[in-house]
Amino acid sequence: MTRILAKLLFLVLALPVFAAVVPAHAGSGMEAVFDHSTVRLVDGGIVNGNRLAGVDIRLGEGWKTYWKVPGDSGTPPVFDWSKSQNLKRATVLWPAPARYADPEAGETIGYKGRVVFPVIIEPKDPASPVVLHLVMDYALCNEMCIPARAELERVLTPASEGKAAELVRKWLERVPGPPREDFRVVAVEVRKAERRPRLYVTVRGAGLNERTEIFVDGPPLASFCHPRLVLSGDGKAVFYLPIDGISDSSEMAGEKLRLTVISGERRIEQQVELP
Repeated sequence: MTRILAKLLFLVLALPVFAAVVPAHAGSGMEAVFDHSTVRLVDGGIVNGNRLAGVDIRLGEGWKTYWKVPGDSGTPPVFDWSKSQNLKRATVLWPAPARYADPEAGETIGYKGRVVFPVIIEPKDPASPVVLHLVMDYALCNEMCIPARAELERVLTPASEGKAAELVRKWLERVPGPPREDFRVVAVEVRKAERRPRLYVTVRGAGLNERTEIFVDGPPLASFCHPRLVLSGDGKAVFYLPIDGISDSSEMAGEKLRLTVISGERRIEQQVELP
């Protein structure tokens, strides 16, 4: 089974199950407890003038949940803030993920152990409390995959320092930042290959090697495998990522991709456009 067919099969099987899930907690609970995961909605205080909250997911041993692009199988968390009060906008930030290999599911992208999603909160009235109400659907997988729904509520007051501020700041540091002059993508190109097209990415930066990770947020039918180092030198490195889901490299012409590049403690997110 190809990677793209495996992804579509997972979604077809999982979506009806998600629809039948009953929320673990309705109303004003700040924590939802399941057999293999616990979810909290926490107050992150104020950082650089931004009001922050955090969605804290703790996972059982061996279990994982997914990034915004889950890879060959799985489904990303869905955050619904529509029942909140005095909320203009909630922007969920995605910490840098890891890639996991599975003989049956292919490559998946996400988090094990624990992940905290920082959330930038924009109130309608900054002088009044914000009542955050979150309904979150997410998947967690080990040898099997389980859909879950957490319904959480928390009040953020303007003067609150946030007991979980240090935790949220820690995970905020793991969110990829903008490209820098000494660490950035400088060229992208899709080329034909014998078996499947390849995305070539040239990155400027010192110390780039085979452990450098590149994640791609792109067209829904395209699936990008782990990067392979082609060559490095003169402060640059070239990688290629095999592409599943398309057969003709010309299908990618003009597409905009959002690349997350991780090298050691350096993490950037950069939008690029294919020629």
